[in-house]
Amino acid sequence: MTDKSGQAAGAPGKVVAPEELVAFLQSRLALSHEAGTVTALLMLELRRSDRLGALAGDPQSQDLLRTILARLGELLRPDDRLAAVSCDEIWLVLPDLSHHQLAVLAANRILDAQELRNTAVMRGFTVRPCVGVACFPDHAVDLRGLIEAADLARRAAATSEDHYAVSRLSQSNPLLAPEFERELIDAIKANALELHYQPQIDLRSGQCDSAEALIRWSRTDGEQVPAARIAEVAERGEALHSLTIFVLNTALRHAMDFRRDGSNVRVSVNLSAKLVSDDELPALVAELLDAWSAPSGQITLEVTESSIVQDVERSAEILKNLKSLGVRLAMDDFGTGYSSLAHLRRFPFDEIKIDQMFVRNILRSRADEQIVRAMVDLGHNFGMEVVAEGVEDLPTLRRLKEFNCDFVQGYVIAKAMPLRTFRQWWSSPHDFISER
Repeated sequence: MTDKSGQAAGAPGKVVAPEELVAFLQSRLALSHEAGTVTALLMLELRRSDRLGALAGDPQSQDLLRTILARLGELLRPDDRLAAVSCDEIWLVLPDLSHHQLAVLAANRILDAQELRNTAVMRGFTVRPCVGVACFPDHAVDLRGLIEAADLARRAAATSEDHYAVSRLSQSNPLLAPEFERELIDAIKANALELHYQPQIDLRSGQCDSAEALIRWSRTDGEQVPAARIAEVAERGEALHSLTIFVLNTALRHAMDFRRDGSNVRVSVNLSAKLVSDDELPALVAELLDAWSAPSGQITLEVTESSIVQDVERSAEILKNLKSLGVRLAMDDFGTGYSSLAHLRRFPFDEIKIDQMFVRNILRSRADEQIVRAMVDLGHNFGMEVVAEGVEDLPTLRRLKEFNCDFVQGYVIAKAMPLRTFRQWWSSPHDFISER
């Protein structure tokens, strides 16, 4: 780590209790406000092979955590603080920075620290760290907002090939303002949001039988709000329920329009991580299916693996209840979570979606090629269909067909399109197998 001027640090950072770290962070936010400096909160997730032992309080695992804390402290400055908030999560506070990029440098230094991995290997374990970064005042203006921003970044880091992520919320961006949530709720009520559709092509028939629904919003000032930003704001406040009803209701209405047109396209909808632990979700889906008299198989609900591991027991029960309605279930971002094989055995998924971070390099990376081939075989062995995301060129499409992958989606087929454009696109002659 470096100090405010970029010079190397001297004495190590101080390891403290979690409550002491939060109090320290609160005090440093006030000082940063007065001095015009940056205070960073880094959330370091340790994907430990000994996690079960650590949860059970195994002495060797506890010793490993203490050693990791000591090693991290050696990378920091004397004014920095760090604390273990759980057996596999460490928070670090870096005060008095001149720029938020110094926090990014710190995250990279932590990830590059071979001693962290060596410390675990010497004890017969493995550690795969990832880091979420959030800074005051760039990403939040108070304690709660900074913690939430860092936590969202940590979740994003878990699926990033760089193993770190910086909060996408910006204080200079009006989308962070509290008024934005109210604007989002008003937009939902005014039906100002819309769904775009990205086709999924069946590699066996060459036809488009399904499409993923993606939320889009053009504000009154013409600004296009990214889908990730909409989801972030909805999950932080009270708009999530309204947004969920809007998306499911609109997707089912469009699915029935497709059916009347003779296209019978199945629609996939992404579910928020919070919804996967919401006991009321199955009843809501059942009510909307009944309202539109829609065949339950016309809709596919996508959940990420990282969302179901937050509360495995509750998630398993909710997904089981959804499955009993007849809807299709898909595991999104497959391969980027914790223990994919165990989840495939436990949860009633109909399909898995291989994350684009693996797909896009299969022609250049032998390792990624083998991983994707193994994922396709694994999905088939569990009786599931497999969708490859992020397919951007014809050679990759052909290779996936050789792997017997069932579906592909990506720019090589089409970008996400507004409803009318998608319906026109679908009605045009396409044979994606012979054309390619």
